[in-house]
Amino acid sequence: MILLSLLMATGLEGAAVIATDATVSIAMGIVKILVFGSRRVLTSKVVVIALLIGVVAFPCTFLAKLIVERLPVHVHTAMLDAVVIIGGTVMIFGALR
Repeated sequence: MILLSLLMATGLEGAAVIATDATVSIAMGIVKILVFGSRRVLTSKVVVIALLIGVVAFPCTFLAKLIVERLPVHVHTAMLDAVVIIGGTVMIFGALR
């Protein structure tokens, strides 16, 4: 949520937001693998679950690309705004528990 709002605040729109978010997520994933791997926290169970999540998420990126290509930029921006607002609200209520 925070990354999306920061990217949108810099003026990125449409596919540029998604591509930048994906690039940052990949970089963060690599860093996490290096850090947790060096501390020997990565178990085979964790790796299998991560791979399963990746197998499910990978095709969804192509679906998202098709949707974004067909949406007007203002609609996509409104959808991202809604995601950020809902996500932020959920995070705040989670912190207050």
